[in-house]
Amino acid sequence: MEKYKIGRHEFDSKEEWENALKDLKKIRDLVEQLDIEDAEDTLVLYQLLRNGDVTFDSELGDAFFCDISDRVADNSMELIKQGSKKSFWPKVNVSSLIQRETPGGPLEKESIFKLAGVVCVVLALVCFGVYGLSVFAENRATRKLEEVQSLKKENQVMGWFMERIDQEEPRQNSAQGDASKLQMQEIDKPLEILPEYKELHKKYPDLIGWVKIEGTSIDLPVMQTVDDFYLHNNIDGEEDINGTLFLDSRDDVSHSMNLIVYGHNMRSGAMFGSLKQYLDDGFVAKHKQIQFDSIYEKGTYEVLYVCLTKVGYQDEPEYKYYNFIQPKSPEEFDAYFETIRACAVYDSKQEVTEEDKFLTLSTCNSYIEDGRLFVVAKKIQ
Repeated sequence: MEKYKIGRHEFDSKEEWENALKDLKKIRDLVEQLDIEDAEDTLVLYQLLRNGDVTFDSELGDAFFCDISDRVADNSMELIKQGSKKSFWPKVNVSSLIQRETPGGPLEKESIFKLAGVVCVVLALVCFGVYGLSVFAENRATRKLEEVQSLKKENQVMGWFMERIDQEEPRQNSAQGDASKLQMQEIDKPLEILPEYKELHKKYPDLIGWVKIEGTSIDLPVMQTVDDFYLHNNIDGEEDINGTLFLDSRDDVSHSMNLIVYGHNMRSGAMFGSLKQYLDDGFVAKHKQIQFDSIYEKGTYEVLYVCLTKVGYQDEPEYKYYNFIQPKSPEEFDAYFETIRACAVYDSKQEVTEEDKFLTLSTCNSYIEDGRLFVVAKKIQ
C-alpha cells in the first residue's frame, strides 16, 4: 500500500495528501509575496484567511492559519505595550494580491534564498502545528473514552443491584416454573444484553463489546458496523485520527470461532498503542489474560501467540491472518495455526482444538513496511 507523506507527516489517503500539497503551494505563494515577519503583511494574510479569500483543505493550511493568527495577536500586544499611535492597517492592495500568480520565470539568487528560508520556517511551523493538532485530538479522544468508561462502571453497579432485587422476589411454585420454562423454549428470544451494557448500547447502537487488559491503558469499547467506519471515527461517529476499536464486520460474537478486533497503534499509547509491549516476554508473563465481553456474554482469554507479519493485501501472496474467522475445514484450521506459529515472536506452546474459541487483537507495527502486530488468545472461561 502506497504511503502518502510530506516531510514526516503521513496522510491516510491520496486525496488528503493531494489537498496538503495544494495547500503547501498556496502557503509558498503567499509567503513569497508577503513578509510574515512584517506586522502589516501578517495582518494582510490574516484578513485574506479570515475573510475566506484564501482557503485551505488540509491540516497544513489549518496550522498555517493558526500561526498567522498568533502573529497578529502578538503584534497587536506589542503595539499596545509600546503605546504606539502608528496605524496598524495594511497599505497593500489585497485584491491584487489575491489575483496575482507566482512568476513563472527564473528568480534571482537572493529571492531564491529568501523563499527557501521562509518555506523552511513555514514547514517547521506546520510540523509543530500538525503535531499540536494530533495531540489535541488524542487528548479529546481520551477524555471521551474516560466518560464512556465511567458510564460503564455506573451501569455495572446498577446491574448488580438489579440482580439482587430479582433474587429477592418471591419464587413461583415448581408447577408454574415448569410451565414457564416450556413457554420460554417455544419462543425464539433475542439475545439478552448484559445489564452493564444496556444503557451504553442505547446511546451507542454500534457497541458490540468491551476489551480490557489489566495493567495497560486498554480498557475500551469495541464497535461493529458493516465496514471499517470506526477506523477513522470516534465512538460518537465524528472524524478522529485515533479511531475506535472495532470488531471485524464478518464476525458474529455468538458463533464465530475467532473474533478479530482492530485498533490504531497510537504514539500516545491510546487505542492499541500499548499492544507493542507484548513483544517483551516479561510483559507477556504478567499480562497473559485478556478480558473481552461481548454485550451478551463475558469472556476471559489467555494469550497463545504474539505475531509480527506483513499485512498481506488481497492481491499479495502473504498469508492473510485476518481471514481466519470461521474455518470451513480441519485443513484450514491447521493451516492457520501452522502459519502464525511461523511468524510468532511469542509461542505459549499450548494445544488448540476446533472446539476452542479465539480472540485476535490486531494493530499496525513499523518493523517493516505495512507491518502488523497481532495477539492471538484462547477463551478459557
